[in-house]
Amino acid sequence: MPVRLDARLAGDLFFFRVLVEAGGFARAGDRLAVTQSAVTQRIQRLERRLGYPLLERGTREIRLTAAGQDLFAAARSGFDGMGEALLRGERREGRATLRISCVPSLASEWLAPRLKAFSDTHPDIDVAVFGETHDLDPGRMAQSGIDVAIRYGPAPPPGATVVFDHPEPVYPVCAPAYRDAADPGGAVVLLHDATPWEAAASVSEEWDRWIRVHGAPWGGRVQNLYFNLAQLALRASLGGSGIALGRSLIVAPYRADGRLVPAGDEAVMNGLRYFVLVRALPPAGLAAAFVDWLGRTMAGPPGSPEAPRRDGAAECR
Repeated sequence: MPVRLDARLAGDLFFFRVLVEAGGFARAGDRLAVTQSAVTQRIQRLERRLGYPLLERGTREIRLTAAGQDLFAAARSGFDGMGEALLRGERREGRATLRISCVPSLASEWLAPRLKAFSDTHPDIDVAVFGETHDLDPGRMAQSGIDVAIRYGPAPPPGATVVFDHPEPVYPVCAPAYRDAADPGGAVVLLHDATPWEAAASVSEEWDRWIRVHGAPWGGRVQNLYFNLAQLALRASLGGSGIALGRSLIVAPYRADGRLVPAGDEAVMNGLRYFVLVRALPPAGLAAAFVDWLGRTMAGPPGSPEAPRRDGAAECR
């Protein structure tokens, strides 16, 4: 019997697309706000309906069969097209809305306090900001209606189109009272962002990078506190709970008013950056206006002494 597209099949195809893009059942479940088991059941149902396998069994990674690759390409193209059409319809019916996806720490601590400057110079543009950490490529941005995304880490998300990146020197910070009460050789509490970027190797990836080069702050015994957001680690450091890795753009105002101080010398860790993503180069329309403002604002004080690198790179893989 021929396979005909219906509501159930369309839903299962969407799950299949998300699974492949996420690269695993657990991550797909997180993106879809369902359990890993639910994703597995939907994929199995899809394969039964089609009558052939989409995934190669016996491998830890998501690997597609030839039929799976063909179906994924078709599903991705179809859902992307629908997403773009829905977005165009939304914009025809109302004011232009710029949709920005940004890592939560930068969104709350740095971007939100500065958006008034953008709005004042672009009064005809409404802005919607989403605090998010998941990887994005042009297809997922189109599907979600995202115009500009900002991600943090040592490399951009796979397949992302990067319009520029901004270096973010990182260094340990703590409250002055925590530093003053420190016991030389005693326990040092490290405050971790357990998910600094989606492909992080472990919950201590950021601190591991620091310790490999500079060692643990103050050379003491290490105790760890883990948070799923960088701003929670930052708030814990402001409250005197330990030492966080401070990202320069974010901690600059707390350094300026004395609420945070370096937990050691002036050494910094380089190699981590903010990546500004768009759907296509060159950015156009709402995205172009925001990207231009964002580049100038990131380059200005307070922040990194380096200017954003505009390499005009096409797709980064």
